[in-house]
Amino acid sequence: MSADGTNSRTLAPSIVIQGAAGQGAAAWSPDSTWIVAGGSDASAQKGLFKIPVDGGEPSLIKKGQGTNPVWSPDGNLIVYSSPLVAGQATFLGMRPDGTPVELPPMRARQGAYRFLPDGKSLVFLTTNESVDFWLLDLATKMTRQLTRLNNKGKLQTFDLTPDGKQIVFDRTVENSHIVLIDLPR
Repeated sequence: MSADGTNSRTLAPSIVIQGAAGQGAAAWSPDSTWIVAGGSDASAQKGLFKIPVDGGEPSLIKKGQGTNPVWSPDGNLIVYSSPLVAGQATFLGMRPDGTPVELPPMRARQGAYRFLPDGKSLVFLTTNESVDFWLLDLATKMTRQLTRLNNKGKLQTFDLTPDGKQIVFDRTVENSHIVLIDLPR
């Protein structure tokens, strides 16, 4: 759509996009010419699809379930989630042409990962219960814990500031009080 909200159009009506709730289900290429999304096409073929922004036909770049892709800032790597197993997914990676890229066999919250601006590392949450952020260095395949937050609340979604120096996140806390009210008879 245009910046003023007019001229909206559907880019790929044949693709049913799927992804983890509260996480990005699609990602823009750094040059803004493509969108990558996980889902299924009109023939129920599941996979990751590259959708051209100019209105051309989407192309299947990876067969099988894959969701919540993120595109590296340099455009060379797409990281996405495998199917869920016990509430967690594995990081998987590929080039924009569909060539697989080996990543460490790590479990993370589905869709809860973002590239740092240099594209050399990923910030991620390990589990649905995780209250701390971790960093994966893509060159060394090593991880390290970034935060040690207190255990109050649940992290839902997050993003990084454009310079990569801060993590912006939400955290919810549920508090309940049980009160007995005696009603007059």
